[in-house]
Amino acid sequence: MNLDKLLEEFKETADRTLLRGMDNTTNLEERIRMNIEKKGKKRFRFIYPVSAALVAVVLVIGFAPYLLQKESTSTHTPNGTSAEPGTHQKPDPKAHPASDDQVIMGTVDEIIDVLRVGMTQDQIKAKISFPYTVVDNYGGSGDDGTEEYWGYSILAKEGYQRKDWTMIETEALLKRDVGLEMFVGWKDKKLYWYTISYVQGKEVYLFKMNSNGTVNEDVVDVPQDGTQTPIATSVFDLKPEEQDRYYNYMYEKKDELLRGLSPIDVLKLYVQAQQEGQLEMQYALHIEDDGSEKPTPEQYLEDMKKDPVGARNSWKQLKKMRDLASDITLEQTSDKEAVVWVAFKDNSDKVAYKMQKNKQGFWKLSWMARQ
Repeated sequence: MNLDKLLEEFKETADRTLLRGMDNTTNLEERIRMNIEKKGKKRFRFIYPVSAALVAVVLVIGFAPYLLQKESTSTHTPNGTSAEPGTHQKPDPKAHPASDDQVIMGTVDEIIDVLRVGMTQDQIKAKISFPYTVVDNYGGSGDDGTEEYWGYSILAKEGYQRKDWTMIETEALLKRDVGLEMFVGWKDKKLYWYTISYVQGKEVYLFKMNSNGTVNEDVVDVPQDGTQTPIATSVFDLKPEEQDRYYNYMYEKKDELLRGLSPIDVLKLYVQAQQEGQLEMQYALHIEDDGSEKPTPEQYLEDMKKDPVGARNSWKQLKKMRDLASDITLEQTSDKEAVVWVAFKDNSDKVAYKMQKNKQGFWKLSWMARQ
């Protein structure tokens, strides 16, 4: 290992990774040097080139080095198959890594950071060394164009073997028989979408990377005594007539459907489009007048697939908006400009969205609307 080269890479990438915001990385560099010299002979489970960002993740997570070195007990059988973490389990040096929330969360974060929609099967194998099972009897039937499925049981206890991939194994996750499970859908031998189900505290989470690069991540509702938790209401919920307008606009993209809507009405449509991962509709709800700085539709859609961490952070922001928003107010700054303010139940800072009226008289979101 060329330690000087690795540290030089750290210098170059620190401000573009989880270390962004640090003014001085000298002390951390020394810690990385000492850490590498002590553990240089140990093998990383993830076998993509070791960057400074990954080394920093290892230092921060604490128990991750054990995970990255130890082989999974699962086997490859070629012919077979925003969330915010909950209360952390207290780490026990003698415990199986499936009992440690930090190890699980660190593994989830690393997987999300390295996978990209469109990667080939060979690229995935080169970056992730966890064994997998080819899933032949998945109930999804490929209605979305998916042609092949792989399943990964990660941080599994010895002897654990999942047979049914049609449902989330909430019981096994809560019992800590396995720390997380990943299910991958392939199209034309390229990554089309994937899900990760994982445990944190006493809750199971499901993360999904959709084929267009958008993500969803939330707590899995595990029924108690056969009763599911009621869906929480939000100030962004659409009324029945607003839902009709939403779906009409989603399919037709005709601005005439926006006639008579206020900036708040348009923002609510946009938030619903974010919730459902409707990128084309999100693009259409932005201002497109001549002179407006905007990406092309192709750039907009392609950029989403290149930044899964950014997409995940956007989902977390959206989740906070829907779960904690207490009030939406309008500040009209001119005949053609306005700001929509969102206040929160926890008294955190308000969020502002800049809105503009286009030449046809319809309210749209400005590019980089969130202030």
